[in-house]
Amino acid sequence: MKKAILFILMMSSFVVTAQDEDLSALETAIIEDKVPQTESTPAEQPRRWTRRDNIDSKDPEKDGRPLDLRSVLEEGFRRNPFEQIRGQQKEQIELDKTDLWQSFWLPTVALELDTSNHRIDRFRESSQSTPGMGAQKAPTGSLGLVIEEYTLFNWGRDYLGYQNSKATLNRSNQALQEARRRLKFSLIQQYFNLVRTKEIKRIRQEQLRQTSFIHRLAREKLQLRKIRAQEYYQTRSEYLRSQTEYQESLYDVGLQEEEMANLLGDEWRGSYRTTEQLKYVSVNTSLDEALKLAQEQSVDYRNAKLAYDNASRTYERTLKNNLPLPRFSFNLGTYRTGFDPDGTSWQYETSPGNRNVELAASIDMRWTLLGDGGFFNSRDNQRAYLDKRIAEINYFNVKRALEVKVRTIYKTLRYLEQKVDIAQFQHKNAQSNYDSVLDNYIGGRTTYSDIKLAIDNLVISHINSEDVKYEHLIKKLELADYMGLEDFPGENFEQLAQR
Repeated sequence: MKKAILFILMMSSFVVTAQDEDLSALETAIIEDKVPQTESTPAEQPRRWTRRDNIDSKDPEKDGRPLDLRSVLEEGFRRNPFEQIRGQQKEQIELDKTDLWQSFWLPTVALELDTSNHRIDRFRESSQSTPGMGAQKAPTGSLGLVIEEYTLFNWGRDYLGYQNSKATLNRSNQALQEARRRLKFSLIQQYFNLVRTKEIKRIRQEQLRQTSFIHRLAREKLQLRKIRAQEYYQTRSEYLRSQTEYQESLYDVGLQEEEMANLLGDEWRGSYRTTEQLKYVSVNTSLDEALKLAQEQSVDYRNAKLAYDNASRTYERTLKNNLPLPRFSFNLGTYRTGFDPDGTSWQYETSPGNRNVELAASIDMRWTLLGDGGFFNSRDNQRAYLDKRIAEINYFNVKRALEVKVRTIYKTLRYLEQKVDIAQFQHKNAQSNYDSVLDNYIGGRTTYSDIKLAIDNLVISHINSEDVKYEHLIKKLELADYMGLEDFPGENFEQLAQR
């Protein structure tokens, strides 16, 4: 009977050893290539959780292209293709503003050249050709300086249209500045998202180190008959799960590096290396200040205000266009020199057959009695009024929605600040708990379920600490964007990166 039992135990040990052989190469590669080595073997000394500042200088992370927040912002503003497009669009807007100002405030002065067809050669001449038929060798034409009719006073109708166009162009210019600010926030957000995913990758890598150590320790204990085979297979399952999660973290890092390269306009085909961490800073801006700035400088407010103001001016102009108001204008005329085969001639006139410079008043009105527009253009007036009312309702609704949104973001920020404090304490507690449980497990004073719970809590608390700091940053950037600010008063977002 004793011999049978001994034989069964020996076969069990042989099966376990054989099953470990298929993972030996994988475990060796992970320890040698992915994590720093310790001088002692796992059975002699436990592997403590490695802090970020204790990473070995041979870590492959150090082979990537180095990035820091300031260089990311500088390169993003310089190389981002959409920012380059906005630079060209800004020049277009400045050209449009110059055209608008000159067309309204200054008379249009033009130089006109007009000639008849000039015969270069005649390939065939008709037998019925007469003198003067077809194009001539000596063309006729004129060269003139034209000063178009200039409106002095139009009861503000043209000025209302000028104000609408000017406000639209100014808003387009503001929109380019807002897009640049949002690019800055996108660069900051993506940079720290890359930092976060790389830190999570490091956490998963350290988790893999710990589970690999526990798995090897369990194998030694099983060979010494200190644990059951069930516990050994549990450590193997945990080790394989850690390997899967580590590979998933590598995939996430690759995605974030791709996003970073696109924002930077970078053709880099390798990886990025970061040595900075997100510095947690609570918000010092008051809620009242945030609400005040959001209802003055936010993108939604400015768009709604522009639409309301333009609709109001359009309605006023529609009403004036429906009144028989005279337009006062004068014409400085055209100075023209004509030329033909007989010589040149000079001519000046302000209108056909008139050489006098006169201030004239004219009325050009049309009222519909039946048909499109309604009786005396009443439907046109009503349509313009409804456009104004729609813009007005939307304007006040945007102000209300902005207040709700800013209050919600502000409350979320305060909630996240408390969550950050809790997460930091939770991480410290999980670290201490894991160190204690690891010592007890090595000494055989606790079970595997305790060490598994401890390492899961440590990994979850560490990742949660990184996630909540990143969520806090996102909400800060969102609040700053609604306030129309590139930085909070007394806080520079570029200083959130710390080594």
